[in-house]
Amino acid sequence: MIIEKLTPMRPLFLIAAIFGFLAINCPFLYFALIDKETYAVAMGNGMALLFIGEAFLLMLFFAYIIAKSGCRKPGWFFFIVMSILGSLAFSVPLQLYLMTKPKEGQ
Repeated sequence: MIIEKLTPMRPLFLIAAIFGFLAINCPFLYFALIDKETYAVAMGNGMALLFIGEAFLLMLFFAYIIAKSGCRKPGWFFFIVMSILGSLAFSVPLQLYLMTKPKEGQ
């Protein structure tokens, strides 16, 4: 399978997932929970809503690819949950990190 060729890049996937969580999720949570005025203005911006819509379409597309690839662990449902709780900058590298986990006995 092609995904096994990505195993040497596994540490980079973890670093990218952590960076995506810290650089995207933490500021988002700050604005959503503390600076609610800025959050409300952003949610009223048509361009921001287009980017949010694009992110949801990409999330569904990637979940479909994961389901069709036959990956059972962590799977497409886990990817959707991580994308909603986090962001694509977090969930895509995390998914790749978990998918490239070496098999038992390697």
